[in-house]
Amino acid sequence: MISTRKKLGALAFAAAALVGTFGSVTTTTLAGATPLITQVRAEAPSVGELNTKMGILFNTGASRAARAAELETGAAGLPVFDTAATLISLAPASWRWYVSGPVTVSGNTASATLVTATDGYDPWTFPLTWKQIDGTWKLSRESVCTIGNFVGQGC
Repeated sequence: MISTRKKLGALAFAAAALVGTFGSVTTTTLAGATPLITQVRAEAPSVGELNTKMGILFNTGASRAARAAELETGAAGLPVFDTAATLISLAPASWRWYVSGPVTVSGNTASATLVTATDGYDPWTFPLTWKQIDGTWKLSRESVCTIGNFVGQGC
């Protein structure tokens, strides 16, 4: 789909070329014109969105395709989350996890912190990153390795 801005820019350029073709004086400065293509800037995902994404990854009852779609590495990263889900099922009832903000974005990478905690112990925190790929935030390969190393799965 072509944006209205691009259509107007193309129309203005075509009109200038057409008027110039028929001998009228045309003064168009392309260097001063607004660029027709602008870089897409990624908006930061919310903490809630990242918690939902992690919930899908830890849920072995969700389809493998849905879980793999949340990972930069696709299905190759699922064994880490299968192991993590098994350990979660064996954890004490007070064990919990959540993604904590702030969520920061630099280019196509978003960063936040995964917090895990059990009553009576200090929480463990893990810096995680997501990469925007084809318009979707996916947990990065490096973050899969971070979690994999923690659960004994490796990278």
